[in-house]
Amino acid sequence: MFQFISCGQNTYYLRCFSNIGVYDLGNGEAVLIDSGDHKKSVSDLDKALVERGLKVKMILNTHGHVDHIHGNRFFKEKYGCPVYAPQIEQYFVEESAVEPTYYYNGIPTNRARNFFFRPLGTACRRLTPDVLPAGFEMLPLPGHSHNMHGFKTPDDVWFLADAVVDRLTFEEYKLPAFMDVNKSIETLRMLETLKGAFFVPSHSAATADIAPLARYNAEMLEQRKAFFRTLCTGKSFEDIFIAACEQLPMTMDLDKYAKISTTVRCFLQSLLEDGTVTARIEGFVPRYYPVQ
Repeated sequence: MFQFISCGQNTYYLRCFSNIGVYDLGNGEAVLIDSGDHKKSVSDLDKALVERGLKVKMILNTHGHVDHIHGNRFFKEKYGCPVYAPQIEQYFVEESAVEPTYYYNGIPTNRARNFFFRPLGTACRRLTPDVLPAGFEMLPLPGHSHNMHGFKTPDDVWFLADAVVDRLTFEEYKLPAFMDVNKSIETLRMLETLKGAFFVPSHSAATADIAPLARYNAEMLEQRKAFFRTLCTGKSFEDIFIAACEQLPMTMDLDKYAKISTTVRCFLQSLLEDGTVTARIEGFVPRYYPVQ
């Protein structure tokens, strides 16, 4: 069972695949920052809250990806609490079909449906600064998803969602998901100078100094961009994808292909935005060339 890990006078987090933030309002109520990545994490979180005599007053979702919203419906039905998410992200929270459709460009595989549709969509309100509890702040963290935001509690603790990942994640996944690579790099450079007493990423242990991890993430994204540029020698997307899988290297199945191919396209788009690569249609498919 999960245990509350203290990172401030009233601020806690529960360590799991996607860390969950808990802020004790001091009146028997708590604010959740995200709500769990699977059924067990939701169950353990609920038990931990009950042991502390806390009821959920509201849920603040950093973004709408499935591994951050699994407990939304459970806690909303149990406590009648509102669920909030930033603009655009709220539609991912409300409709389970949105995220897999984004990755698969249509209907996902049966196995993916079991994963993405397991947490049923939940009615969600648009998150704006005026609905935050007293002393809370929200911070745009663009790059990983459409409109991801982080939150700072009154204890000066930042919850940073998926803006950074740990070194093991980069080593294991090779290409963690980023929707806008260049925006991610900008966010990471901002995080290098962000002030706070403590920082809690979703997929890494909490730390008093986020700068080294933010710098590592930015450097890895720059390295991956340089790597993909070396593959843009008149190759089609599929040729670039195959070369990347062989050289990084990565294993593949249908569901991994959907996610990783989306990420590869985002890296290629970042190079097109930089003007270091160009693309043109040849034989009905785009081919990518370096700009000298």
